[in-house]
Amino acid sequence: MQYSHYGLVLCAALMAAHSAAQDAPVAAPAASKAAAGTATQRAAKKPALPARKSGLWEVTLRSGELALKRAGQGPQRAQTVQQCTSAEAEPVMLLSIVPGQENCRKISSKRRSKGGGHDIRTVCYVHDNRVEMQMELTGDLQSAYQGVFSVQYAQAPLNNTGRTAFEGRWLGACKPGQRPGDMVLPNGVTVNVVDDKKRAEGRGHEGHSH
Repeated sequence: MQYSHYGLVLCAALMAAHSAAQDAPVAAPAASKAAAGTATQRAAKKPALPARKSGLWEVTLRSGELALKRAGQGPQRAQTVQQCTSAEAEPVMLLSIVPGQENCRKISSKRRSKGGGHDIRTVCYVHDNRVEMQMELTGDLQSAYQGVFSVQYAQAPLNNTGRTAFEGRWLGACKPGQRPGDMVLPNGVTVNVVDDKKRAEGRGHEGHSH
């Protein structure tokens, strides 16, 4: 199962019932200083996403009104996943409940002026299909948080989610045998979204350019 499908799997279940660490280069002093300047410039262009406390999180999702209306259904049972995260995995894990978050070209995260929290926006591409995501996130990210997100596909509007609500609570340390990036889906299957995101984006870069 590809990383881009996890969010769609969660949304379908509701209706039915992405920064990697960089190694510091070894170089001569002058080159090292130049490399550091380049790295600083890149970091300045890529805003940091808010990060949850490391450990095991339980995240509950409730489907959006748009998806329910399209299916002609009323409110459905909430779906729950568990996520084992760390400081290195968190940039991927935080958004792993959202469809289409691979090969992202734009990521912005801003503090909300009213009510606290963060407004997060991304523009990503799945098989050349532009995907725009908006998320409102509030909470301390240490013990609990909540928010809503919506996803808009340019070429596949039937996949648009409407506003999907979510809430998370910290359970403690990850379970024995779990590693950062592991996510337990509602059906009990465990996937590692960090590994799968890298594979998906590797295939995307080989076959597409934007």
